[in-house]
Amino acid sequence: MSAKRRTLELGNVLVVGGCGFLGWHIVDHLLNFPSETDPSYALPKPVGDARFEYPTLGSRYPDYHSTVSVVDLRTTNNRLPGAKYYDGDITSVESMLEVFRAVKPDLVIHTASPSMIEGNKPLLHKVNVEGTRTLLEVAGGEHGDWGGQCKAFVYTSSSSVVHDTQSDLKNVNEEWPYIRGPAQKEYYSETKADAEELVLKYNKKSPNQMLTAAIRPAGIHGEKDTTVTHKILEHGSQASDRVLRMQLGDNDNLFDFTYVGNVAYGHLLAAHRLLASYDLHAAGKGGPLDYERVDGEAFNITNDSPVYFWDVTRAMWALINRVVEPEQVWALPEGLLETVGGLAETVMGLFGKTPRLTARTVRYSCMTRYYSTEKAKHRLAYLPVVPLDEGIARAVGYIVAQQQADAGKKAL
Repeated sequence: MSAKRRTLELGNVLVVGGCGFLGWHIVDHLLNFPSETDPSYALPKPVGDARFEYPTLGSRYPDYHSTVSVVDLRTTNNRLPGAKYYDGDITSVESMLEVFRAVKPDLVIHTASPSMIEGNKPLLHKVNVEGTRTLLEVAGGEHGDWGGQCKAFVYTSSSSVVHDTQSDLKNVNEEWPYIRGPAQKEYYSETKADAEELVLKYNKKSPNQMLTAAIRPAGIHGEKDTTVTHKILEHGSQASDRVLRMQLGDNDNLFDFTYVGNVAYGHLLAAHRLLASYDLHAAGKGGPLDYERVDGEAFNITNDSPVYFWDVTRAMWALINRVVEPEQVWALPEGLLETVGGLAETVMGLFGKTPRLTARTVRYSCMTRYYSTEKAKHRLAYLPVVPLDEGIARAVGYIVAQQQADAGKKAL
């Protein structure tokens, strides 16, 4: 980005799920990075090594002007100074009306969702589908006057809504159809597709003509990541040298890994465009042409730099001093491992347990899965700000720092 930071005026913002991983980063952006620290201090770093000397996030992302409020089921953790926090249940109309009366948002950014890993179907449907419906209806004014008028609604969808979790995806754009029913092996993805469809169909349909859009992130990692990075480092720190040298498949599969700050940025660019379009319509000045529209649209957001899957895994391990050289790698055939993984799932399932190696794990490690961001580049002016290598260092550095802090507490 240029030396002069862009300014984004976003008004009164309500971040739903703002105490979660992505939601916290969106709040951090909106408050202009009160959390900013040196991302590398916990990593092994020889004197004079400039690999982890990065510009501040605040110097590269826009200067955000907004009033920030957060609603989450529980708001005791992951709070940031400068935001107001409200406990609330997005599946309850009365709970949301109470929050909306207090906040009176111009903009809602909805990131809340149960974890995909939990696999609790009733909970996933209740929160992702019915909770999203409730939020749309309350924000749109269908359940009565709450003292304000919401202009824009941005939903955190998922790149998985067009993926059957089995097939390879190469440079997939937003025109691909949703995968549903028997073809969709992940119920989480089906509920995200249902919710995204609700959001996009609600565009301009509410009493207040609220505009809507959806963001589809892929492979999110970064500070506070408790899934992707955490599991890779857990394996890297616990496995023997021999096991670390084992690789599932040939590592010829490109995969999208996206820094969470870039995903937050994509949400806020979409929000800014929606607010601008709403104000143009309200002033009787028309709106953007169809090929420039943001309202009623979904957007892929990635780092736009797909990388071989195992290269990222080994890069993370190297940052905790578990280095695997290319000539040490032992590539194991995918077909055999999927059979073994499926058998392990069946046997362990009899005892109510989940094996480390599953058919799903094998397939994810070996599939090609990356997306086109051309639509976001053209309509949102989106470009990733934090590159892949820095995002990896920030993600690993955060976890290492947390582990060191926890070890220090135990020593007291």
